[in-house]
Amino acid sequence: MEKLKSKSKSKFLNFVNKYPLFKKFYYFYNIYIRYYKSLKNGSQFGEEQFILSFFEKDHKGKFVDIGCFHPTRYNNTYKMYKLGWRGINIDLNPLTIELFNFLRTKDININAAISGKEEIKTLYFIDELNTQNTLESNHLLFLKKHHNVSDEEISLSEISTKRLDKILNEYKFNDIDFLNIDVEGHELNILSSIDYNIFKIKFISVEMINHNKESKIVSQKLNDLLNKNNYFLEKIIGCNYIFKKK
Repeated sequence: MEKLKSKSKSKFLNFVNKYPLFKKFYYFYNIYIRYYKSLKNGSQFGEEQFILSFFEKDHKGKFVDIGCFHPTRYNNTYKMYKLGWRGINIDLNPLTIELFNFLRTKDININAAISGKEEIKTLYFIDELNTQNTLESNHLLFLKKHHNVSDEEISLSEISTKRLDKILNEYKFNDIDFLNIDVEGHELNILSSIDYNIFKIKFISVEMINHNKESKIVSQKLNDLLNKNNYFLEKIIGCNYIFKKK
């Protein structure tokens, strides 16, 4: 588990370690009470239903979800999991992975920050259960402008990153039906590090938010990279661009 220099995280972990029974209640609350509506809905805009439409009803597929955030809320693989699909969920938030371990026990759940290289990077951390924590300074401009995130809300820390291919090799995940990536502007770094001749991926969903000139350039590079590897845009749902292997 990566150690983040976040006061809120340290305070929470100290509390739950002192009161273990509260820990289970807190997980239960964040899944079955706080976000009870997502137990039915799963993905935010129906992304997973679109992916499932390409497979037979009894297909038990394999997925990888990077930046998985929450086991049910705004989650593009929860409905798949309920249908018997299994996969790897990865997030830099320790609390996120604790929630996945609590609810999705048949998945492989990993607490890690994924990037193109194994190195130390700056983490811009807002909250221990927040979709907006990011490794990208440019993405902060979007958060400040469109989500009213102030400098006071952001904690800076250092975090060790891991490569996706090493994790996939470790768990022998070479054939993947669905790769979902939502890492707040860091998607290109991850997708650039994949050898698409080794890892056979049918669908890739990637978040692209073209909020300024730099992000538009990154999105174009991402699109070019996927096209080069024989992936072409199938559908845009919300901020998610879904590419299909041709």
